[in-house]
Amino acid sequence: MIPRATLSRHRSSKGAVLLRASHVVSLAALGLAGACTASATAVEPPQSQFFFPTAAAVSPDESVLFVTNGNSELRYDSGTISVLNLDTIDQVASNWSVDQQLPPDAVNNACPPAQDSVPPNCCSIDPNNSLTLICDETRFMVDGTSARIGNFATDVSIQDTQNGTARLIIPTRGDPSITWVDWDGTSLSCNADGKSFELCDDDHRIAFLDNNQNIGVLPDEPFFVWASSAGQFAVVSHFTSGDVTLINSPIGGMATASDLSLGIFEPDINTGIIGAAGVGGRPSPDGDVVYVGASTEDRIQTFTVGRPVNGQSPFLLPGNYFFLDAVGGQAGDSEDTRGITFSPDGNRMYLINRDPPSLQIFDTSMKPTGFPANTAIGATDLCREANLLQALDAGDGERVYVTCFQDGVIDVIDPNGGGALIDQIQVGSGPYAVAASLSRKKLYVTNFLDDTLAVIDIAPGSPTRDRVVLRVGTVKPPVAPTTSSTPIFTF
Repeated sequence: MIPRATLSRHRSSKGAVLLRASHVVSLAALGLAGACTASATAVEPPQSQFFFPTAAAVSPDESVLFVTNGNSELRYDSGTISVLNLDTIDQVASNWSVDQQLPPDAVNNACPPAQDSVPPNCCSIDPNNSLTLICDETRFMVDGTSARIGNFATDVSIQDTQNGTARLIIPTRGDPSITWVDWDGTSLSCNADGKSFELCDDDHRIAFLDNNQNIGVLPDEPFFVWASSAGQFAVVSHFTSGDVTLINSPIGGMATASDLSLGIFEPDINTGIIGAAGVGGRPSPDGDVVYVGASTEDRIQTFTVGRPVNGQSPFLLPGNYFFLDAVGGQAGDSEDTRGITFSPDGNRMYLINRDPPSLQIFDTSMKPTGFPANTAIGATDLCREANLLQALDAGDGERVYVTCFQDGVIDVIDPNGGGALIDQIQVGSGPYAVAASLSRKKLYVTNFLDDTLAVIDIAPGSPTRDRVVLRVGTVKPPVAPTTSSTPIFTF
């Protein structure tokens, strides 16, 4: 079966980001021209390397970083989840930043870019920035913890299941399905038999409502996800249908799709395309409020989650909606929403829009009516093809960090006073996701086209503040160009 994401190009007129020409696959390469004769071992993905890294998330105890690998050239038979030890990353980054000290087992200049085979203990100085150390990713991987998932993972959200454990909720566009994987503090699990590095089984792959194919198939193109630890649920947007899926995820139980909200957005009047994209949650002691944005409309729809008293499955309750009419031409029309996040107290929402490119800031404080204000209070210009973001206070005031896929940078925004760009950080080629560890004062950025992870120091007062101090992974050579120019992944 050919993943749908390989057969179509979505939003080609509005910010679709395509792989470079060498990262494409012909129909023959996908197996339409003849049977594949490769052995299972030959097409099994690597356990300790990045290959088109997409989503990233830090564990609740901030001990490890989870990175999904999209397998976006379909070189292997599946994608993976990599688990990186953040203590090791801290140690290597600190030794280099403070003392320019390489790891004891590393040899400088042993891992130049574009090598088919890289020594697993190599480290070298970035030829473009002497403050940055480059090390092969193998030394940072937690042995025996990788898991295999579907192709084209686009996002990951972490549900804290307490006592050092967590659940990962991962949309995979290639199936399409939504994968859930449990972390017990030392290893990932998504198979009933517990075998290491086996493909996640069908019980961990959500493709049907209530896991019953007779009730309904989930919509195509699951895209972004937000998980509520307190509410024990997750909400997934669908990029080409404008639909939203609710995942019921009780601690200790199976995750299932318990409800669908169909066609919540209108199609684009010029193209007829319809889609839901950005999703985020406003924390509230009375129940989290979920915000969903459209890729094709200038509107944000809110939801809450209802739970029947008889113990039946939870369901989505559509709430208020509001228009993005404070920024842009045509009476403020602003659409193609991507990343959405909130301040820790929930009183501010930060939202990326691509048309026009902007970071928009909303007052989401609760009013006496019991509803958030949802009022625009600021905005600032952004790079093109902005994707995901993190809002945090490292100790000297809140900042918002936004990935800029096309420009290879992170835009750093001061959200106070309406918002202002205060810095740009060069991170690599195709930065996609950004995750943060406040206790470690670090950001972690996946570089989709580089097969690398940029580690950024965000400690106030540090001489390397807002700079890449460590690049995890070396740039891998692309696959050989084919006669086809069909893109296989768009954002």
